[in-house]
Amino acid sequence: MRDIEVTEVRVKLASEEDEKLLGYCSVTLNNAFVIKDLKIIQGDDAPFIAMPSRKITDKCPRCSYKNHLRAKFCNECGGNLTHNRADTDARGRAKLHFDLVHPIRSEVRDYVHKAILDAYEKEAARRGNGESSDE
Repeated sequence: MRDIEVTEVRVKLASEEDEKLLGYCSVTLNNAFVIKDLKIIQGDDAPFIAMPSRKITDKCPRCSYKNHLRAKFCNECGGNLTHNRADTDARGRAKLHFDLVHPIRSEVRDYVHKAILDAYEKEAARRGNGESSDE
């Protein structure tokens, strides 16, 4: 993958209390474009990268204020909101977030994913040796 080059990955490990969230990172591409707030999450089988995302909202039927899809009451007028307002994915899980940025081509996704996990493993090993983080 030569048209996109990961030129820097900065990793900040999560606290040990969180079992699933391993850390956060930022990725610099081609020394020209930075993507911040990626999450490194422990999946069932292996770690995966969650792209920066935003919660999906919908409008209150009473006052038109935007509320997150899991909200039971409107944050503006206090009116009741219906349950199960979210669309579902292919597995039947509610879609509550959408990615702000994401790779379109699978080879780019795999390349960035590997670069992030390599940087995470180096930072985790460094932290395990008692070294402190510069960030």
